[in-house]
Amino acid sequence: MNRTYVWWKFLCGIAVLNTLVWLTAIWFRPETQTLSYLQPILSGIYVSICAFRSFYPRIDLERYCLFDTPLSSVVLGRSAATIAEVSFSVQCALLIFDLGLFLDSTLIIYVAYSIVPLIVIAQACCWYATLSQNHFWHAMEESVWVIMIALATACFSYGLVELSGFYQVLMLVGIISCVGSAYIMLFIDIPMYLSRQKEGSENGQQYFTFSEGMSDALRRRVQTSDWAVWKKEALWITPYFTVGVWLSISMTLINFA
Repeated sequence: MNRTYVWWKFLCGIAVLNTLVWLTAIWFRPETQTLSYLQPILSGIYVSICAFRSFYPRIDLERYCLFDTPLSSVVLGRSAATIAEVSFSVQCALLIFDLGLFLDSTLIIYVAYSIVPLIVIAQACCWYATLSQNHFWHAMEESVWVIMIALATACFSYGLVELSGFYQVLMLVGIISCVGSAYIMLFIDIPMYLSRQKEGSENGQQYFTFSEGMSDALRRRVQTSDWAVWKKEALWITPYFTVGVWLSISMTLINFA
C-alpha cells in the first residue's frame, strides 16, 4: 500500500481517538476550575479542526492535497487552521494567567496577555506565506511561535521552582512539551522553510501579490499521494495532530486551586 495512505489512515485513527479522549476529558473535568471555563470549548474547536485536517490533509503553499475535493480548499483549510491555532493560544494564555494568579506573579500575568497577540502575528505571517508562496514568511511564523514557547517555558520554570507535588510535575510536563515543540520548529520546520525559500530564489520564483495569491488559493489544488511530497510534511503534521491535540485536551483538566 502507498505509504502516504498508511500515514493518512494513522492520522484518521488518531483523530477519532482524540475526539473520544476529549469527550471523556470533558465528562471527568473538575467542576471547581476558576478561569478555565472556556478551556473545553477552545479545546473542542482545536480537536475538531485537527480531525478535519487529518481527514483532508493539505500542503498550503504548494497547493498540494491528498484528495481533490472542495473540502481540501487551501483557503478553507487555512481559515480553519487559523481558528484552531488562535483557540490553542487562548488556551495557553488562560493557563498561564491562572498560573500567574496562583503564584501572585504580575510578570507571568503580563506574559499571558502577550500570547494571543503573538500568535495573531504568527497567523498573519502564515497567511502571507500561503498567498505569496514565499516560504520565508512560514519561517517567520515559526519564529514567532518559538518566542511564545520560550515565554511559556520561562513561566513553567518559575512554577517548577515555586510549586511542589503534583503542580511541580505539571510544570515539568509543560517545560518538556515546550522544549520538544521548540526543537521541532528550530531544527525541522524553520530550516526546511528557509531551504525551500532559498531554492525558490535560486530558481527565479516569482511571488504572488495578495489578490493573485487569494485567487490562486481559492481555485487551485494539486492532488498527489506521492510519499516523496508528503514525508517531510509528516515530520511536523504527525506531532501537531497527536501531541498538540493531547496538550490541548490536558489543559481542560488543569486546575490551580
